[in-house]
Amino acid sequence: MSYSVIRRLNAIENLPTIPHTMQQVLSQIDELSSSVGTLQSIIEQDPAITTMLLRAANSSFYSPQEEISSVARAIVMMGFREIRNRVISYSLMGFFSDDLGFDEFKPVDLWLHSIGVAVAAKKIAQKVNGVDPDEMFTAGMLHDIGRLVYCLYLKKELREVLAWSRNTGCSLNEAEDKVGLTHAEIGSYLAMRWKLSALLVDVIQHHHKPQHAVANLKGASVVFLADSLAIRLGIGWTGGSDTRKILVPRNLGLDGVAVRKIALELLEEKAKIVAGWGNVLGVR
Repeated sequence: MSYSVIRRLNAIENLPTIPHTMQQVLSQIDELSSSVGTLQSIIEQDPAITTMLLRAANSSFYSPQEEISSVARAIVMMGFREIRNRVISYSLMGFFSDDLGFDEFKPVDLWLHSIGVAVAAKKIAQKVNGVDPDEMFTAGMLHDIGRLVYCLYLKKELREVLAWSRNTGCSLNEAEDKVGLTHAEIGSYLAMRWKLSALLVDVIQHHHKPQHAVANLKGASVVFLADSLAIRLGIGWTGGSDTRKILVPRNLGLDGVAVRKIALELLEEKAKIVAGWGNVLGVR
């Protein structure tokens, strides 16, 4: 990231801080991996997330045989990793709940796209050596956080991006390059401000150009492919992207058969993803 970009972003006042519950989960992940009790304690300190978690546990997405009325029982039924991923996602929900001021960026669509990429990234990572599926879920959830910052704090620049794309017919990503400030750079900057891991910072910055993520090439490639699949399948926001061809980074070691299988799984789960995650923001 260039000094000029950092200087522009440093000048923004009142950038959002990392959600407290998300910070606790991510900062204590080593301990959490062997301590369900610690995860339960963190969740129970956040009434809003507790409510959303119990609502999800009792939804048709899981269809429990009897009502789930405690975080402890939700963890047992849904599993530690699923709870972790949902807590991180729910912690970010506030960023997607308000009007962003642009018809091109609807909060609900961006939310569902982030969920779709997160789910796809986890599926892909389960087939690839050297990447952690839950880390990739988090990276997928955060990959477009820079778009929200663009909408809320850089409206003038975003209008330039939209005008450039509209007038030239180029993609939004190409228009961002022309303007000199990309949502990937903004998201990566915010991740640094939040003191997230080097992997997350790197993957967020390079999720459209994974070949530039030297230290975390596979991670960036996973999210790149997940993003492409979510857009191709129409899970949430698509941004008018060209979805005619899915490019599969060679470093993932996945052939066409493996990628098609993942895509079919996502397609089969699409309605379930919208029902299970979209209801948090009132999607029907």
